[in-house]
Amino acid sequence: MKSNKLYTLAILASGLMLLNSCSKKQDDLTNLPVERKDDGQAQIIDYSSISNDMVMEDRVNGVDYIINKNVEVSANLTIKPGVTIMFADGAGLQVNEEGSLTAIGAVSNQIFFTSQSGKRGAWKGITILSNDNHNVLSYCKIEHGGGTNSFGAANVIVGSGSNNAVVEISNCEITASYKDGVVISEGSTVKNFVANNIFTNAAYPISMNIADASALDNGNQFSNNGKEFIRVTADNIVTKPITLKNLNESFLLSGVITSANAFTINAGSRVYMDNDAEVVIDGVEGAGYFSAVGTASQPITISAIYNGTGVWNSIKFRSSNSNNNHIEYCTISGGGMTNQGWEGMVSVVNDNGGSSNIIIRHSSIMNSAATGIYIQSANSEYNSDITSSNTFTNCAKGDIHFE
Repeated sequence: MKSNKLYTLAILASGLMLLNSCSKKQDDLTNLPVERKDDGQAQIIDYSSISNDMVMEDRVNGVDYIINKNVEVSANLTIKPGVTIMFADGAGLQVNEEGSLTAIGAVSNQIFFTSQSGKRGAWKGITILSNDNHNVLSYCKIEHGGGTNSFGAANVIVGSGSNNAVVEISNCEITASYKDGVVISEGSTVKNFVANNIFTNAAYPISMNIADASALDNGNQFSNNGKEFIRVTADNIVTKPITLKNLNESFLLSGVITSANAFTINAGSRVYMDNDAEVVIDGVEGAGYFSAVGTASQPITISAIYNGTGVWNSIKFRSSNSNNNHIEYCTISGGGMTNQGWEGMVSVVNDNGGSSNIIIRHSSIMNSAATGIYIQSANSEYNSDITSSNTFTNCAKGDIHFE
């Protein structure tokens, strides 16, 4: 009996140790170490605007500047290598249309943007609303941002609904944001986005409009973010070409993406669909077409964000009669959420008296809550081997339905 009690006590003790270790791990994610210390020699910036050109120098060994407010920059702000800027809770740096930010550090002499408290979301991050070509962040470490900001929630915010901003971001560490690492608004441009390490942010490493996703290339590192995807969205019909490249990070499509132009997914790409997501290839409002052509060695994956059926809706061809509509060597799964009759995970529909063309071969269509493929065959053209050249698994309302 005594040995049983000792055994029980040992189990309880180990459980407490596990709980303590879990709590400490969570604390470590919230109360983060601040690498640069304030030794009392920092210059205090207690004003809310910079309207004359300013250069921030590497003044002391510790923190060089402490910013106590949200500072709006309407001039040229230059930050020299080695500078450490510490932000008080609720403070931030906002570069307005008339301003620019040039922060170029060096391999062994980074520029630090950090917080006083060491907590995620302690400050608002860097917001760039200017399209000045002098906007550069290079060899910088930006941490602990993502606090409340009307332009977004991230360590770095590029542009807004009314400001198409331009910035170069390279060789930067972007980490420990309360939400996203980088948010890029529609129409804004991030040039030379290479050699960045985006890690341990609470949400996505990057969140952006899908129309600008083609600007991303490999050469950046992503790790230990809360949601390990590049999140892409669109608020309006996308009239620019869309290209999703085969990157070392997967894409997550959120919301309804309506494309009135080319929508291309490169071989080897991994695309995940968020809850209720849908892609509409629009031949009524534009000349949209969809090309997802993988290879046997580099197939394309288009699947739900988690295992299941009916998680997302469909890839819908809406009176798109382009000969470029082509799906090959793709695995498409987890969709078919639609309640619109027999429509499927891939749907070919003809609105306003239009017509559609589609080729689907060598693809796996699986786990649809509706049909796998739905085709309004009147006014539609499709490959004659569409049934035999593809495989279908677990499609609730049948493999293919021809209306």
